[in-house]
Amino acid sequence: MFKINQGRSLLIYRAILIVIIALAGIVCYYPIINSFFLSDDLVLIAIFEQVGPWGLWVNQQHGQSLFFRPVLSLISFLDYQIWGNEPLGYHLTNLGFHLSNALAVGWTASLLVRNFPIGRHYKIVLPYISGFVFLLLPSHTEAVSWISARTDVISSFFGFVAFIAYLIGRNSRYKYPYILSLLLFFMAVLSKESLVTFPGLIILFEIYDYFTNKKNGKSWQNRLGLIIPYVAVLAVYFIWRVIKIGTLVGGYGEDIHLRFDWAHIAQNLIIYPTRTFLPPIFNSNFSLWLSIFWLIVLLSLACTSLLFKSRTPDPSIPPLLLFLAGSFFVAVLPAINVFVSITDTQGERYLYFGSGFASIYLAVVLACLCMNIRLILVVSSILLLIFGLTVQSLNQNWQVAGSISQNILLGMLQDNPNTPAIITAIPDNYRGAYIYRTGLIQGLYLFGGVKNMRSHLVANPVTDPLKGYNLPPIAFRQSCTIIYANWTIQF
Repeated sequence: MFKINQGRSLLIYRAILIVIIALAGIVCYYPIINSFFLSDDLVLIAIFEQVGPWGLWVNQQHGQSLFFRPVLSLISFLDYQIWGNEPLGYHLTNLGFHLSNALAVGWTASLLVRNFPIGRHYKIVLPYISGFVFLLLPSHTEAVSWISARTDVISSFFGFVAFIAYLIGRNSRYKYPYILSLLLFFMAVLSKESLVTFPGLIILFEIYDYFTNKKNGKSWQNRLGLIIPYVAVLAVYFIWRVIKIGTLVGGYGEDIHLRFDWAHIAQNLIIYPTRTFLPPIFNSNFSLWLSIFWLIVLLSLACTSLLFKSRTPDPSIPPLLLFLAGSFFVAVLPAINVFVSITDTQGERYLYFGSGFASIYLAVVLACLCMNIRLILVVSSILLLIFGLTVQSLNQNWQVAGSISQNILLGMLQDNPNTPAIITAIPDNYRGAYIYRTGLIQGLYLFGGVKNMRSHLVANPVTDPLKGYNLPPIAFRQSCTIIYANWTIQF
C-alpha cells in the first residue's frame, strides 16, 4: 500500500510540475498570442489560398530552387484550413509545439541520466529543470513568436522525439521505437533541412556510450547497425529533394550555405553558445560578446574544479557534459555560415534545436554543483525568473511589430487618399521583429477584398520573379510596383 501511495504521489507531483511549466510558457508568450501577421506570414497564407498545401516549401519558387519542406507545408496548410486569416490559431500552434518541445527536452534529460548513481530526487528534478530552462530561454522568441519561424519549432519537435525513440529503442527487445525514430527523423528533415545533421547526434551518442558503458555496451558492429539506417534515410531524403527542387543545396543558395568564411565561422562558434543563454544586447559589439564568452568559459572551469573538490562526482558526468556540448554544435552546424544578431532577435531561430541540449547541459551543471535539492531549486528558480522576465520583455517587441503591421495594412485599406500618394519605404523590422520585409502585397490581397490583383500590379520587367513560371502572380511577387486604389508602393 505504501508503494502504491508513493507512486501515486509521485505522479501527482510530476503532473503539477508539468502544469506549472505549461502555465509559465503561456504567461511568457501571452503578449503575442493574438498578434497580427508579420512579413512572410502573409506570403505563406496567400500561397495557401492560391496554390494549396504544396505551393510552399515543396516546389520551385521565385524562379529558383528554395526549400523542400512538405511536412511543414502540410501542417501549416491545416492551420490555414482551420483558422484562415485569424492569427490566433497559428500562434497557438507555434506555442503548442514549443511546450511539447520543452517536455521532450525534459524526457531526453531523464533518459540520459537514468543510470547515473545520483539521488532519486535529483533524477526527478533534473528533467523538469531542463524542460523549464528550454521553455524560457531568451533566444526562443523569434522561433515561437513569429509564425513563419515555425520551421524550427516543428522540425525540432520531430527531432527531439526521434532522439527519444532512439534512446528507448536502442536497448529495447522491440524494434518499434527504433523504427519510429527513423520515421520521425524523416519527418524532421521534411520539415526543415537543418536536421540533416541528426545522424551526427546518433554517432556522437554511440561514441559517448562506448566510453562510458564498456562493460555492458554494444560492439562497434552493433553500433554501426544502429547508425547506418539513419544515413540511408538521409540519402532517400536528398534524392527526393533533388528530384523536387532540382538541386542539393537550395535554401539561400550556395553563396550562403557553402561560403566558408573561417573568420565568420569562428565568430559564430563564440556567438552561438553565448546567445543561446543570453538575450540580445542593444548596441553591443563582438568584443563584448567575446568577453562574455571567455567569462562563461572561466566560470565553467571554476565550477568544474569546485565540482571535483566538493564531492566525488559520478565519472560519467564529464563525458555527458562533453556529449551535450558536442550535440549543440552538431545541431547548429547547418547554420554555421548564417547570421545570428547580437543586438536584436534576428536569426536566433537557428539556435532552437541545439538549445535543447544546451538546456540539459545547464541543468546537469546546476544539479552537480549545488549541495542539496533545495539549493538546486532556489538557484534554478532565480535563473528561470530572469529568463521568463526577459522572454516577456522581448515578446513586447513582437507585439508592437504586430500592431504596426496591422495598422499599416488596415490603414491603407481604409484611408484612400484624395490624390495619388506614393510610398517608397515601409518598416522592415522593430527591434528585430520583422514587419514588412515582405508580405505587404499579399496582405492587401488577403484583407483588401480584391481577389484578382493582376490588373493592379505593374511588374518590373527586369526583376519579375515569375517570368517563365505558371504561378499565381500575387503569391510570389516581391520586386515590383503595386498600384492599389490611389496608393502607389514601390519595392
